[in-house]
Amino acid sequence: MRDDHRAVDEVEPTPTPVPAKRRGRPRLYDTPLSQAERAKRYRKARQWDESSLDECRDPVLMDRLGWALKHKETSEDARAALDIYLEELVRRHHSKGKLALR
Repeated sequence: MRDDHRAVDEVEPTPTPVPAKRRGRPRLYDTPLSQAERAKRYRKARQWDESSLDECRDPVLMDRLGWALKHKETSEDARAALDIYLEELVRRHHSKGKLALR
């Protein structure tokens, strides 16, 4: 629509199309990650989870328990950690909770 006050040779600019938002996971790099690369990044991030025992997720707790089982023969820290991790699993998933440990 033209305005009467504009010059005749002025052309209205065409609006630039707004790109549609892409579906799915956002890309981290130029190409999408393969499933193997994504799993590797997930395992690496979970490996260095420094959260406390009460705040850590179950898969992290299971990874820590696996480490303690693997190193219980050679490390004093692993033997102490094994008891702590097992108690935490019982506390979380036993039907009686903390009362099951008494």
